[in-house]
Amino acid sequence: MAIAMTELLNLSAEEQKYILKRISKDIYTPIDIDGQVYYIPSAVNDLIERLFEKTVSLKTQLEDGLPNNTE
Repeated sequence: MAIAMTELLNLSAEEQKYILKRISKDIYTPIDIDGQVYYIPSAVNDLIERLFEKTVSLKTQLEDGLPNNTE
């Protein structure tokens, strides 16, 4: 199934080729924010996931009344 990248529609064929070539070389991950899909580098997505996991862990510790780990 193909995904239309509407942002490319107003660009010239050469600009579209350049952007698509750059995207294919880098590893991008789609992320959905309020129904809008953005493509971000996988390293950034990994960072977001690690921060989310840490936040959930800290929240759980606080809710359980355990001392906060100060790593």
